[in-house]
Amino acid sequence: MNRYYFLLAGSLLIAGCSTDSGSSVPAGAAAPMMDQSVPQVARNACLREVARTTNTQQGVILDMLYSEANSQVTIGVGPERARWQCTVSNSGVVANVMSLTDEGKL
Repeated sequence: MNRYYFLLAGSLLIAGCSTDSGSSVPAGAAAPMMDQSVPQVARNACLREVARTTNTQQGVILDMLYSEANSQVTIGVGPERARWQCTVSNSGVVANVMSLTDEGKL
């Protein structure tokens, strides 16, 4: 009998079913990854560099992904939260900043 529960649980996971009915993420959209392992110094460095690049202080962290080599931080800029991506070492050295929005509409 336990084998059947395992198979049912596995097939639900594969199907992408979720029991979180209160989620604000639209159907089909990936949920933000907020990996708290990203050091604060790396987060601050990305916020600072995106603010310098975009010439605005209106930036908020949308998602973060930790890696031993370089972490990735996505920042929403301005009232529309235009997406910018920052690659940063865990000691706070920014390697790359780029816009994830349609450059033709900026």
